[in-house]
Amino acid sequence: MVLLAALASVFVAQAASAQDIPRFKARILSFDGKVLTVTSGTAGKSIPVVLMPSTRLMYEEKLDPAAVKPGDYLGATLARDGRTWTAKEIHLLPQALAGGGEGLYPLPSAPEQRIVTGTVSASDGKSIAIAFRGSVGSDGATCTGRAPRQGGCKGEISFALDAKAPSVAIKPGDKSILAVGKVAAISVVAGPDGRLMTPGLTIENETGGEVLDAAPAKPQK
Repeated sequence: MVLLAALASVFVAQAASAQDIPRFKARILSFDGKVLTVTSGTAGKSIPVVLMPSTRLMYEEKLDPAAVKPGDYLGATLARDGRTWTAKEIHLLPQALAGGGEGLYPLPSAPEQRIVTGTVSASDGKSIAIAFRGSVGSDGATCTGRAPRQGGCKGEISFALDAKAPSVAIKPGDKSILAVGKVAAISVVAGPDGRLMTPGLTIENETGGEVLDAAPAKPQK
């Protein structure tokens, strides 16, 4: 999904910017406990990816937006509907990721839309309000941008829920989720030996193998 792809690199690597870490979607062919072999629908060939000791494994589960409550950490992709922002997709994120990707900023592929990630301050099943830290403007309506490591402005945005919008909860998993046939969104970096390694991946509900970011992986330092 668009939102997850945009947030993923922020969640899995604190030392690099999101642009530094390619992420692609692929189907799992095999897993031997250390190396995940996948195939991309675009490339159409087998790709070995090594798991790291610190690799973050997550999976998607369908979410009833009515279950979202104040205090949850949530991300949403927003589009204008007249004067109102409406969610086109939402992701309920693990509390362990609280603070990751926080802020309000344009969607890279559609600048007129917005990504917001922060703490739910209100939810009634029809609309949600998210409080977040930003880097541009002052506290209140002018606060935007990605949250800095410390400080920044404080903002809040409310948006309506589209009944047809994809809504999923992202949950922490273990190696048992790496089953043959599953589709994974995988972040990759190049290891010291040049092999692809993943700092984090998410097993998705959807199918397919569309490449989300085909930029070359940079070797780890």
